[in-house]
Amino acid sequence: MSNGNCIAKSEKEQFLKEFSDDYGYPNAPKGIDEIRSSEFKRLDGLVYLDHAGTTLYSELQMEAIFKGLTTNVYGNPHSQSDSSLATSDIIREARQQVLDFCNASPEYYKCIFTSGATAALKLIGEAFPWSSLSTFMYTMENHNSVLGIREYPLTMTILFVG
Repeated sequence: MSNGNCIAKSEKEQFLKEFSDDYGYPNAPKGIDEIRSSEFKRLDGLVYLDHAGTTLYSELQMEAIFKGLTTNVYGNPHSQSDSSLATSDIIREARQQVLDFCNASPEYYKCIFTSGATAALKLIGEAFPWSSLSTFMYTMENHNSVLGIREYPLTMTILFVG
């Protein structure tokens, strides 16, 4: 074992001594080390910290996607065919899973898929019923696209004042 590996191992042992009760999903069926070694093999020997845009996909996810794409035919969900109905079923199931996770009733909430946070925030800005009484506030630290929403109430203020 190289000196670097010894240092890394002793640092991890020290870390675990201090934080082992909270480390790596302690109440989950698989711990973080097992997940990393079985589902993120490509990270062996690497430290990956760039989760700003999206997190890494696991090998398990890719295997499931590959299996689904090689054993099913998916069509345009806006069409009427067996392959289109298969796609619609998957979309309906995914929406329900999101609502269930958020403990949200489909009677009161809709799950809308967008291309990302920017598209979702744009929809909010466009759909919100802005008026001259609206106040738009945001935190000091937020997604940059939140700042784009401020243009909607500014436009409404100009319309109401002008």
